[in-house]
Amino acid sequence: MKSSFLIVADRGNVKAYRLEHIVEGRPPRVKLVQGFSLVDPHQRLGETMTDQAGSFQMSEGGGRHPNSAGERHLDIERDRRTIRQLATHITEILRQEQPGYWAFAAPAEIQHAIFEELRPEVRELAEETIHADLVNTPATELLSHFSAIDRVSV
Repeated sequence: MKSSFLIVADRGNVKAYRLEHIVEGRPPRVKLVQGFSLVDPHQRLGETMTDQAGSFQMSEGGGRHPNSAGERHLDIERDRRTIRQLATHITEILRQEQPGYWAFAAPAEIQHAIFEELRPEVRELAEETIHADLVNTPATELLSHFSAIDRVSV
C-alpha cells in the first residue's frame, strides 16, 4: 500500500510528514520524514546586498528610503526564487516517496504561488490544500487541520 503524506510550508521552510497506520481503528501516527529550511528568506536585504553608490534612493534626511523602487524589486525577485525553491523541494520529496495521498498547507499569501509552481502531475495528486501556517504546529496536532484524512485509508 502506498503511503500518505502531509506537507507544510512557509516562506522558507518545508516539512514532510508520513502518516503511518499502526493500530486498526486508531488515528495514524504522524512522522516527520524531511525538514528543509532556506536561509535567504530569513535574512534582511542588507545582509545579502550592499548599498553601493546610487543603488538605493536617498531620503531628504540622508537616510535610505525603506522601500525604494530597487529594494521592492529585489524583494519581489527574492520571493519568486524562494517560492520556486520550495516547490522544487516539495516535488522532489513527492518524487522520492511516491505517496498515494498527499495534502498541502501553507499561509494564504504564498500557498497558491507554491502550488502553481508544482508540476501538473504533482498538483493533480493533491487530495487537499489549506491556507494555514502549520510549520511550527506539533505533529500530533496536524491531523486536526486536514478534513480529507478521514476519507483516505492510510
